[in-house]
Order: sequence, then C-alpha cells, then structure tokens
Amino acid sequence: MARLLILGGSAMTEPVLAALTVAGHDVSVYWSRAPETGAAPRISNMRDGLSGAEAVVDTTHPFDDTVRRIAMRLAPDLPRVCVRRPSWTASAGDRWQHVRTLADAVAALPARARVFAASGRDSAEVLTHHDGPVFLRQLQRHDHLPPDGCMYVFGAGPFDVDDEIALFRDLQIDVVLARNIGGTSSFPKIAAARALDMPVVLIDPPDSGFEQQVADVDALLTWVACL
Repeated sequence: MARLLILGGSAMTEPVLAALTVAGHDVSVYWSRAPETGAAPRISNMRDGLSGAEAVVDTTHPFDDTVRRIAMRLAPDLPRVCVRRPSWTASAGDRWQHVRTLADAVAALPARARVFAASGRDSAEVLTHHDGPVFLRQLQRHDHLPPDGCMYVFGAGPFDVDDEIALFRDLQIDVVLARNIGGTSSFPKIAAARALDMPVVLIDPPDSGFEQQVADVDALLTWVACL
C-alpha cells in the first residue's frame, strides 16, 4: 500500500481515485478546482497532503498547471506521475493547425473569420485581438458581459456531433479554435468541423513538468506498484 496525493481537477480524477482506493492505497485529494459533487474527498492544505506522501498523482486539467507547479516546488524530491489522455491526432483530410499558446492560435486564425472558440472562459480578452467575430463556448451560465467582438455561447455537455454541426451552420462558423485535451467527451466539436471540412486551430497542452506520464488507470496502477 502506498500513501498518495492526487492533484484533482479533471474528469480523470474520480476514476483514478476509485482505482487507487480499490487497490488499497491511502489516497488524499487536493483539488485545483471545486469538484462537481460536495461528497468528493478533499484536503484544504496541500502541505498536509504532501506530508508523508510517497508520490504525487496529477489529474488536473491539462491546461491548469498552477497546482502542479506548487506541488513540484513544495516537494521536489517526491516521485510524480501525470495521468493525461492522449491528445487528439488528425486523420487523413483533416485541416488542423497545431499551436502552443492562445496568442499563437489567434495569430493563426484566417482574417475576419467567424470563429467558434472552446478555449476557456479566461481566453475572451486574448480572443478580442482577432479581427472577426468570436463565439466563445461557456459551460456554465453567468451574467458577465463579453468583450467587444466576442459573444458567449452557453451550453453544457455531453455534446452531440449533429448538434454541433447545426450550431456551426447557424452561427456561420468558418474555423474552430480549441484546446487539445483529448478524450471523447470534448471531441464532437472537432468531429463536426471534420464533417463540415472546416479548419481547426488546436492549442496543444503544455508539458506537465512531471517525470512520468501515463494515459490510463491501468498504467497508473502499474507505476504505483513499482514505487
């Protein structure tokens, strides 16, 4: 049995937590963002979770690296593993452009294109540098006004490919901008762009900074067994 600190904050957190608990490991969870259910286990102080831990398991959102960096600073000598789904890869005929940052993504957009963006709520200000209309998906409804040139599109998953196709046609979208987070739940917008022969600008996730990276729970259990 190993004592582990999970950095939580994505859809990977709960299956990782369940698998490690069933395997008999002593697990604590520090959340980088509030979990969807109030019953989810949590610790409020990362130092408490790191104290006595034998390893750190990262399941935060691929683009939310603040908590990862703090854990690395507080416990630089602990073994660390990042559980991250493989990024999406293009098929023949896909018109994808990969970039490293949101600013790079905006620079790659065709002039005056109508853009559907799934790049996170905090990306609105950067998206205003595009010279055409931007429709920014918001997963939770709020009353904040979008900046000039940007319009919020509210909707919560799971999303359907046909619905995404209809949305893109209704908004007369020319190009899709998204973060390359992998997995199936966020892929319908990419599949819709593929069906419409539409270009896609993908922001690839930053390096986690962790020595090891695994793609699923089975590989994680194998890694933990070797501690």
